[in-house]
Amino acid sequence: MIVKLNVNVPKDAPKDVRIKNILIEIGSNNKITINELSKLFDVDVKTIKRDIEILKQQKKIERAGGRKEGYWKIL
Repeated sequence: MIVKLNVNVPKDAPKDVRIKNILIEIGSNNKITINELSKLFDVDVKTIKRDIEILKQQKKIERAGGRKEGYWKIL
């Protein structure tokens, strides 16, 4: 069961917990940015980019639209 966190995910949280919560956040706001996710989860932007790549490789999300007007799609 995935529970939406009301507070930031701790920096030392397991990767799988962070990735599940990234999906939850994208489901709540499909226009959320990598920078916003980085701040929300208190991790570096590079960490979020790696997590996003994992989700893309697993065919769970994809990016639609342009860089400024784009949004995330949960597959």
